[in-house]
Amino acid sequence: MSFVVIFQLTNDSNFGGRTRACATQQAETFKDDTRPDIVALANGLLRGELPLEITFIRITAAAPGMAEKANSSGSFDQSRVLDSDILAAVQANFPVVAALYYEPDGTALSP
Repeated sequence: MSFVVIFQLTNDSNFGGRTRACATQQAETFKDDTRPDIVALANGLLRGELPLEITFIRITAAAPGMAEKANSSGSFDQSRVLDSDILAAVQANFPVVAALYYEPDGTALSP
């Protein structure tokens, strides 16, 4: 793992766009979840709340295997990260991001 590559992924507009698109697409499903914090996160993503989107980009860029894929031949290329890799990371981190921003009852945490 290289922190430089994680930094590059985090700041790559294509990777960021792909991650935001994935999080938004997944929010369409999670908006109907039974957990209020997950629903609140999904609704925030559907409203386009930038802090939530940025959090997903940062966490997804640092997910296991992402940096290795993006730098697999010794040079950075975000397109080596598959959509399925991004999807798996976003799905796995939905509860993580929800806990950063919302109480279990869906109430927003104060900063």
